Amino acid sequence: MKTFRLFLFLALAPLAVVTVAARAMADPEEETAEGSAMFDGATRYEAAVSSGATAEDKAQLLAEFKKHVEIIDHGVPAERTALESMLARMMESSTAREIAVRFIKNDAKVKLTFEDMPGSTVVTEDGKKAVWGMRGRTEVDKVPPRVVMNKLYMQDGVEPAYGTLAHEMLGHALEKQLAGDLTRVYIYNTDEEENARLIGWLVTAELGLKPDSETWAYMQNPDENRDYIKLMSPYYSLTLTSDEMKDPVPLYKKRMADADKALKRIPRTAQNRRDWAKIIDHFVDKHKMDPAAFQTIREDISNGLKYAPVSEANLTNIKAALQERLTFFGTEEGKAFLKKLAKAADSDYFKQKDATILERRERLAGRLAGKTPDSFRTPPAVGQITMEQLAKLWEDDKKNCEAEVFP
Repeated sequence: MKTFRLFLFLALAPLAVVTVAARAMADPEEETAEGSAMFDGATRYEAAVSSGATAEDKAQLLAEFKKHVEIIDHGVPAERTALESMLARMMESSTAREIAVRFIKNDAKVKLTFEDMPGSTVVTEDGKKAVWGMRGRTEVDKVPPRVVMNKLYMQDGVEPAYGTLAHEMLGHALEKQLAGDLTRVYIYNTDEEENARLIGWLVTAELGLKPDSETWAYMQNPDENRDYIKLMSPYYSLTLTSDEMKDPVPLYKKRMADADKALKRIPRTAQNRRDWAKIIDHFVDKHKMDPAAFQTIREDISNGLKYAPVSEANLTNIKAALQERLTFFGTEEGKAFLKKLAKAADSDYFKQKDATILERRERLAGRLAGKTPDSFRTPPAVGQITMEQLAKLWEDDKKNCEAEVFP
């Protein structure tokens, strides 16, 4: 078997290669003597977890939690400072503190570092810098798991991804150390990713930060969103619900076909963006409209075109990951693994994860109650033309203007 890495992506721009790991872990209920001593009682951190936690409570929990985190700074003090700052800010979230206590109780360990992530880039959205592409990953094949954050978050003006850190460290890295004898199959179940996403989103909301578009899409329709993300990354493309674990082969074949269709749409989408850029040029050159009025739309077009090659590579990797699994399932070892998947589908482990996910989903809904994406959206700059307005201008112009925009 090959190694398996878990990744977190921005919805618009995923890219990664995935393979599958096979290391078993000890029973999560069997704490080591050292782990029990470090935790020092079930109520030691009760005050730190509560919503009324004091700065001192939080600091004590953070200090204990950091004993379980090995920071790899590559000899660059600024990297260590940035990562320690991210840990401290993450722990301002009650959800992060709650899970940190479990992390300590189970004597879980993790390594944390920054690395360059090919295919990712910094773009400007609503006047703010944002990372498109892979935001972080967890190498669950390592002992202990290794959490890697995108080094682009160290750039000036790019806000650190606290939700991503929680997603990777308190979601993927911890879950690998709790999966017990299901460590070979838990990564195939949608619960593994859904749990990590909910943790990251809860931390983001509790820190008062802007939820990303995926948060809203998920809360509007969790089942539909779960299907949608199958083409976001190779890892997501392999995930299955408990029922789907009983017969994944036809599903993987369908996802390969869907990825192929999506690949064929990329050139058309890119051309559509270039066409709108020409339309903007037409209004600026022929109708003498203010170029500054199209700045936001031009940024969107530029971002989309910049990411088209990455999207193409991502979908190609998805097809390769699915084909690799289908080929494996055709072997004797693969057929035996399919039986293992089917048997695990009805395990208590996944039933308990389902219950945890529902509880966290309800908690997130409470956090977002009364809010919409517009609640966090930066108001359009004065004088900026929206895409809807540009489309209307173009419709009217085609009726009256003889200029050939597209020769």
